[in-house]
Amino acid sequence: MKRKLNVHDVPEEVAEAAQEEVKPVAIKPTADFASLGLDPRLLQAVTKEKFSAPTPVQAQAIPLALAGKDILGMFDSYIRSSTKQY
Repeated sequence: MKRKLNVHDVPEEVAEAAQEEVKPVAIKPTADFASLGLDPRLLQAVTKEKFSAPTPVQAQAIPLALAGKDILGMFDSYIRSSTKQY
């Protein structure tokens, strides 16, 4: 049994079939923050901090966040740490 708040902030049951399946979203990588549609003030702060290009995760997450979507990012740190050269 799942619940969701209605317009009066009262919990109501939600039918299981009403839930939509979440699928991964493929977004083309971007070369700079300006092409992500950020607010000019935020873009100015990013530039001031000398960030030149978004990471792949940022390039995918920022457009989703601006569209009001929920985001869950995952990274396999084992692969990255196990390939370091000492």
